Amino acid sequence: MSVVLLFGAGCSTRKNTFGNRAYHTVTSTYNVNFNGKEALNKGVEDLNKKRKDNFLEILPVYFYPPKQDLTSAFPSFDRAIEKASKSVFKHSILLRGKEYVKTMNSAYMMMGKAYFYKQDYNEAKRVFNYVINAYSDWGSVEEATIWIARAEMQQDYFLRAQSLLEEVEPFIFQSKIKSNTIKDDDEIKAKSKTPPKKKSKYAKKKKTTTQSKKPASSSKNKKKTVTRKITDDVRLQYYAAEAEYNLLSPNKDFEEAIDNIKMALQYRPKKDFKVRLYFILGQLYEKLDKQQAAQNWFLKVIKSNTNYDMEFSARMHLAVNYDGSPLSKKAIIKELNKMLKESKNEDYKDQIYFAFSEIARIDDNDADREYYLAQSVAAYTNNDYQRTFSSISLADIYFHEEEYVKAQAYYDTALMSLPSNYPNSEAIIKKASILRDLVENLEVIQLQDSLQRIAKMSESERQRWVNTMIANYTEEERRLAKEEADRMLALQATQNFANVNVNTQGTSNKWYFYNPGLVSQGATEFYRRFGNRKLEDNWRISNKTAISFEDMADMNSGESKEEEEEFDADGNPIVRRETDPKKPAYYTQDLPMTPEAMDSSNMLIANAMYNAGIIYFDQLNDLKRSNEMLEKLIQRFPNHELVLPSYFLLWTNYTKLKNNAKADEAKNIILTKYPDTDYAKLILDPDYYRKLVEAAKENDRKYEQLHKIYTTKQWERTVQLADELLTLTDDGALIAKTSYLRAVALGQIQGEEALKDALTQIIKDYPKEPVTELAKIYLSTLTNVSQFLGEVNDPAVNTETGTGTETGIETGTASIESPFNPNIDEQHYIIILVDVHKKTVTDVKYDISNFNSTYFSLDRFNINSFYINQDEQLVTIARFKGKTDAMNYYIALTTNDVFEPSIKDKGLTVFAISATNYSIYYNKPDERYMYNSFFKENYQ
Repeated sequence: MSVVLLFGAGCSTRKNTFGNRAYHTVTSTYNVNFNGKEALNKGVEDLNKKRKDNFLEILPVYFYPPKQDLTSAFPSFDRAIEKASKSVFKHSILLRGKEYVKTMNSAYMMMGKAYFYKQDYNEAKRVFNYVINAYSDWGSVEEATIWIARAEMQQDYFLRAQSLLEEVEPFIFQSKIKSNTIKDDDEIKAKSKTPPKKKSKYAKKKKTTTQSKKPASSSKNKKKTVTRKITDDVRLQYYAAEAEYNLLSPNKDFEEAIDNIKMALQYRPKKDFKVRLYFILGQLYEKLDKQQAAQNWFLKVIKSNTNYDMEFSARMHLAVNYDGSPLSKKAIIKELNKMLKESKNEDYKDQIYFAFSEIARIDDNDADREYYLAQSVAAYTNNDYQRTFSSISLADIYFHEEEYVKAQAYYDTALMSLPSNYPNSEAIIKKASILRDLVENLEVIQLQDSLQRIAKMSESERQRWVNTMIANYTEEERRLAKEEADRMLALQATQNFANVNVNTQGTSNKWYFYNPGLVSQGATEFYRRFGNRKLEDNWRISNKTAISFEDMADMNSGESKEEEEEFDADGNPIVRRETDPKKPAYYTQDLPMTPEAMDSSNMLIANAMYNAGIIYFDQLNDLKRSNEMLEKLIQRFPNHELVLPSYFLLWTNYTKLKNNAKADEAKNIILTKYPDTDYAKLILDPDYYRKLVEAAKENDRKYEQLHKIYTTKQWERTVQLADELLTLTDDGALIAKTSYLRAVALGQIQGEEALKDALTQIIKDYPKEPVTELAKIYLSTLTNVSQFLGEVNDPAVNTETGTGTETGIETGTASIESPFNPNIDEQHYIIILVDVHKKTVTDVKYDISNFNSTYFSLDRFNINSFYINQDEQLVTIARFKGKTDAMNYYIALTTNDVFEPSIKDKGLTVFAISATNYSIYYNKPDERYMYNSFFKENYQ
């Protein structure tokens, strides 16, 4: 009883007594800190559940999930931070700058790790630095320094990380390094009594420390020697961090990383981490072309009874690291074929086929490699990395073989699942876009050629072709129907067998799925009713063509509904397209059967040929194919307007290819048939375009001079300078702008009728120029000409000078600059635009409040809302320290299941915004629309 009273009374944090220290140490260790560590471990476990490693790249030593996957673990990490804070607040005995409760460093370390796992690296470094400064003699300095180094690496501060690890290094070597060695079967050994290959400034000091039998006798030396007790766990963390540095830093050092990992393995890492290190060693030896060593480590992975994904990937690496001998190849292919047949590998077939392709690559068998890569892509189920890698590998092969159509198909497949951090992703996206444009043009040529060929058939030949197409379709339909009937018969037989052999009596108390007989019956009945359906949304619908509610209502009523005739904008009836492949019109509706239709088809072919020639020339640098395409264009359409630019491109291409005969042929045709064109002038004078550019700049300078005279209301001089400039340029935009200034000046001199005539002429001659809209507006202020002008906007117009304020065209050119400040290094808000017709602000604010309490429980945000127009309310979440914090919140909110659907259907629009830009956004409603592009450019 007295002990209980003693500890019950010993709860003061203001007195340093044995009872107080004991009470707070025990309570913080087994209560608050324990619960905090449990929460921290749960958060790490939640992140690991979402881990999806890319085994095609060297695995990182530690897994860092993308930020959108962090949110679910935030509550656990926040609880750990809260418990750490509570431990310090309630149990710290800090008197005169000295801490007396020996668990406080653990509380702060727990807090720092929680911030680290939240990827709030700045806050984590702040906490770890506090540990280093406040608890320098408590055994946490080295561990805290290692965690800071890891945070620096994640922020790409590798020099800082290297410096921090060098600070820790001498203390790691103070005690004797373990003597057991890590040995490969090829006799590659880790050094057990010396540090890794890295030559550090501490090497000599370490050697002296490990070899001396007695400590130095002088008191001076004793004062200089700093001895710290380093645990095996800290040594493990140190070597793992060193390995991480050597794998992530710009100057990667794979051999150094291998030594680091082998040293880490000596300090008994947990099983999952140990196997991960085994796998990384295998990958690193693979990169160094040490195949035998790589195989040894992958074998260790397989023997470790790890998760199947890693084990399977290790087997794949074994397969692709064969030595090229027939005996080895035979054994590996046998193993791969065996794996293909195993049902448990259904989701891994893409990797198996990729392993086959790697064998073909080593054997220089291009045909087999292409086949197996295609099989790998086709076998995709859920491994986005593998589909992307196989697709790009195959697309690259086809691209180098100049099989651009095939290459484009596989690049497009890769883009379906291309990770944002995939190597050279921007180049892949650009190449895919180029090829997509090329293939679209080639398909136009192919389609129109086919349609023309069929259109030119005799009536009887065309009818036979149509009948053949219908017969082929009908035969294929019959074949599929027979396959379905045979399958249904087999299922019926299975059901009959199940009905005979399954005895369901005496199993009424057994759950359905524990009874294999009942499960078999259920599966058979399902197949009988629905056939073989994929597990997906709307699985009951075999043909998932979109059906409207009206169509469904008509089908349910059983009544046939007459199709209403539709008309185009000119009032002409729209001919409905035939969609039934059993009707002749389905095959003939696009045939160019009239001269006008044939001309349109030829126009499509010519344009597509020219575009393809440009893409070959300009984007793919395939001059040979560019020339072939352009020569086909000239041969087929000798009178087409694109013949002249085609000849010029031929001259350019053949000049580059140093085919002087062909180049001279194209040049002579241009100079003979088109002597007055820019193309001919450019051939004769290579500086022709430079001179044109200089002339254009001079004309722009003259226009600026003209405008200055115009703004000073020197009307006669304005007309004079405008007339001079109009004789010097054939640039339509410049002519329209100059004519507008001349018209306004002329109106001031000659009166309103002259102004009307001049403005009307501008509208007639330059209908698509920006200044024409300004001319319409000015003219509408002079007289009622709406029948001629049509509908026009009504911006504010200065009728004295004729300038429009909302068009952004004072001098005839549209130029609008964003009002938002690009300097966004300041406090931030999150703003949410709520479409009041789709969402209620009350519900949105309620959801935000729940979201904050669940995922950002340690933060205190203010949530406000107000109408910014009759259709939208603005919800403001304030405030954040800077752009990084705001964007972390933005990512968490926009990927949350509660908000994501409303964001996709435009019910909610979310932005991060700086304090300065928030004020601009609020005060300039007419320019708010520009923030969307500003946000994408500066934040995303």
